[in-house]
Amino acid sequence: MLTRFRRVLNLPPMTPERLHFSSLVVDMHCDTILAHISGERDITRRSRIGHLDLPRLVSGGVKVQVFALFPDPNRLKPGEFDRFVMNGCQVIKKICAQNRNRVGLALSPDGLKRIVRSGRIAIVIGVEGGHAVEGDISRLKRWFKAGVRVLTLTWCNSNELADASWDKNKPHQGLSALGKRAVRLMNRFGMIVDVSHSAEKTFYQAVELSTAPVIASHSGVYGLRRHNRNLKNRQLALLTQKGGVMGQVFLPSFLNSNPKRASVDDVLRSIDYVVQRFGPGVVGFGSDFDGFSGSLKGLEDVTRLPEITRGLVKMGYTETDIKKILGLNFVRVWEEVWAARAG
Repeated sequence: MLTRFRRVLNLPPMTPERLHFSSLVVDMHCDTILAHISGERDITRRSRIGHLDLPRLVSGGVKVQVFALFPDPNRLKPGEFDRFVMNGCQVIKKICAQNRNRVGLALSPDGLKRIVRSGRIAIVIGVEGGHAVEGDISRLKRWFKAGVRVLTLTWCNSNELADASWDKNKPHQGLSALGKRAVRLMNRFGMIVDVSHSAEKTFYQAVELSTAPVIASHSGVYGLRRHNRNLKNRQLALLTQKGGVMGQVFLPSFLNSNPKRASVDDVLRSIDYVVQRFGPGVVGFGSDFDGFSGSLKGLEDVTRLPEITRGLVKMGYTETDIKKILGLNFVRVWEEVWAARAG
């Protein structure tokens, strides 16, 4: 609509930089909070290491950041996962309380919008890996009360809820009976179901079972890079049909068979691949920043996100479609998840 008004009034097109920083930019997945929890670095201060911190989020124009709490099963012992998640929620709340002029914890779509309108960054809490449930889905209610709004059903390991894409054994052939109950429970609360890392059968069963749209928070395109973590066209078609969204990942090995040659151009190519086949309403950003070592050429850290907007403008994308990709697609999904919850 704004583009049409500019044409009528004979106004110059908005510059890519202005378009980026005036848009609601959302990153659906980063692992940065783990560095803060471990004491590796204070993410409230600008750093020269890692991909992301609060000052660099501002420099990158990010308005909404999903922080993933990942209870690493290779480091934590059974019985420690729940405590890790609850402690992580407290850490994020403390960051928000001590930096209330810069960030706020978003517990609902309306809350997200209020925070963004106030000029602050909205933080959303996610948990990466249903193994953290340890077979006790009552934890989901406790986590929801603590502020968790996204659950990635699996990590690289299959768990009590579902099979993972990396696991060759596939013990459940998709969702387990407990996993199906977990999805229904998440729908009832208004917690977003995340199918990144899921095995194909898990993906299809979760998307079909969920009464609200789901996200694949940090995935890539199998049609361009044959990797088990990337989504095939059939998966993208179903995600589109059900109103979900894929967060385009920036992890080099998911973008290019030669990770050293991966660049921002691969990200743009992946986004364009999805849009050309399935429309602009099914793709967004899911950087996985600080979830991988090294960097992606042209997207070395979060401050380089405007390069994607520049690339999309150069490719001829409209302002309306760019804004969807930058973040409105995620907001729309969360609104639908929230509207579908019970009570």
